[in-house]
Amino acid sequence: MLFDATVIPRKPHRVMPGVVHLPAFFTTKRQREIVDQARELARSVAGTPVAMRQPKVGGGQMDAWMLSLGWFWATNPYRMLREVNGVPVPPVPENFQAIADEAMERARAVDPLVGPTPKVETALVNFYPPGKGMGLHVDAEEKSENAVVSLSFGQDTIFRIDGHDILLMSGDVVVFGGPARRAKHGVLGARKGTSQLLDGRLNITMRQMEEV
Repeated sequence: MLFDATVIPRKPHRVMPGVVHLPAFFTTKRQREIVDQARELARSVAGTPVAMRQPKVGGGQMDAWMLSLGWFWATNPYRMLREVNGVPVPPVPENFQAIADEAMERARAVDPLVGPTPKVETALVNFYPPGKGMGLHVDAEEKSENAVVSLSFGQDTIFRIDGHDILLMSGDVVVFGGPARRAKHGVLGARKGTSQLLDGRLNITMRQMEEV
């Protein structure tokens, strides 16, 4: 049975120092708008060197499809690029900063240790097919220590950070910064049959690259 995550009573809470879960941050209508925006962004660069892709990592390939905005996450080796084969990386949409501003304001009200609001210089739009996730890793490519703002749409998943598990439903947001900015984290497989919005899960993570 499917539930509307926006009407289930779940309160914002601190998971650990510097990590805040904001359930039902987005209304159902706003979720659809952002998912539609992500689809249009992917269509705008389809067939180019900066298209949404499944990156190769080591000798394997990621399960997630990744679209880079602002900066391009290149692998083997990891490096950050502003263009690929002469094609510029698509910019971060203006509304992403407003989302980050609001999320950080709400998160600081729960735990001030999340720290300053990031200037959103880059964002990753990741699509996880049903049953797929991402292993534990550390976001270490950015020089900035400002928080990461992570948005979740579509199927439920478990977000795991430093040994803590968080059930993420469509429309939820997680913020991690301060003492948790470089914490090891990952997501388990997107849960089939838990969303009418998407057959899979869409995740958008917003970050600041450089120190100001």
